[in-house]
Amino acid sequence: MGLKIFCFFMLSIFACSKVNQWKQPTKVCFNITVAEESSMDGALFFKEGYMTVESFKFDGERTEGADVYFTKRYTQELKTLFGATNVSDLEFDVPQGVYTEINLELISEVQSKKPNLVVSGFFESKIGKLYPVRFELTENEHFPVVGEDLVDSDTEVDLIQVTKTKATILLNPANWFRILTKEALEQAEKVPVEGINTILINNTINGQLYKDVVAALEMDTAKAIFVKQS
Repeated sequence: MGLKIFCFFMLSIFACSKVNQWKQPTKVCFNITVAEESSMDGALFFKEGYMTVESFKFDGERTEGADVYFTKRYTQELKTLFGATNVSDLEFDVPQGVYTEINLELISEVQSKKPNLVVSGFFESKIGKLYPVRFELTENEHFPVVGEDLVDSDTEVDLIQVTKTKATILLNPANWFRILTKEALEQAEKVPVEGINTILINNTINGQLYKDVVAALEMDTAKAIFVKQS
């Protein structure tokens, strides 16, 4: 009888230890940037910009332990430059484990009629002239993001307690602009921006191009590439 009680006691300790193990947090540091892709046979590419984030949602399914879901809402808008690292407001303690799927959502809302997302790049015309391109979004938008492991290029992501993980959210404006033709940008209205003739695309200038890009943006899904840090 005593042996049975002892064995039951040890099994209970082991079970509690396993439960506690999957509650232990690991640091995940997110940043947002643009994918290094071009469109229009290389004539159009993007390199910089910013996004304001109203809220950040995390929804992860694990092989062991409970699934993980949380939402971070920002009382003051979070304006993050693309490519910026060490963004403290995008760092989270997430329960460790093997995640079979991680889905994120960035919610960006218009504040004071100012653009809530801006992407900038360049367009090379058929005669070889390089024009700056600036896209200004002024729409409340939800950006769905699917997590992916850098090494295996699949949706299973291993978050280990002793190792910090970097997760880069890749927005891909080249995808949004594939709906447009070269001719459309050739003929687009150019306006001075900081003294430089620029293809500005917003809800008042080149309005039809703006509508087309927004429609494509709303159909796109971004990636978050997870990579362990030493």
